[in-house]
Amino acid sequence: MNSWWSLGDHSGYYGEGPIHRIACPFCMEEDNFKTVAHFEKKKANSEKRLNFDTLECGNCKGYVMTLWSRGEYGELYDCRVLPWPIRLESHPEHWPSDVGRYWLQAKKNLKDENWDAAVLMARSALQLALRDKKAKGKTLKEEIEDLAAKGILPPIVKDWSHEVRELGNDSATLLRDKTPPVLMMLRMLFNF
Repeated sequence: MNSWWSLGDHSGYYGEGPIHRIACPFCMEEDNFKTVAHFEKKKANSEKRLNFDTLECGNCKGYVMTLWSRGEYGELYDCRVLPWPIRLESHPEHWPSDVGRYWLQAKKNLKDENWDAAVLMARSALQLALRDKKAKGKTLKEEIEDLAAKGILPPIVKDWSHEVRELGNDSATLLRDKTPPVLMMLRMLFNF
């Protein structure tokens, strides 16, 4: 898309508009919005309009903003929504499936503030990823050091891997007090 004026012109959805396709980013309820504000901007020398709507969720009363438009010829519409639901449903396709499955569980547990489970799943995902790269060693520490010595893990990734390993090893002790520095470290590790 080269311009917001092309929104809905060549791809999008059939139907009346986006209100029935939107999920609330706060409670994940779908198709339960009412429009509380609507503004339009008309394209000069055309019937094309950009619609700016504020929608209220009928379930949790959260708000979303939508920018949407029908295509120039009226059959399709497309939209952009802010904020959008943050759903954790899949891992990158190029990841080994077992690594992705554990990492996805780690991310979901972090989102739900299940700290111990998040760290243990992240540690398991890390170990599976290292083994996928043919790491050698009797412990996770040795596997990290093996791939670092071979140049497969850059120094910053080696350090990050040791942080994940140590948090996993000490999860019961470290996460019991849920201090802000520990929680901040967890989030930093997952966003690395």
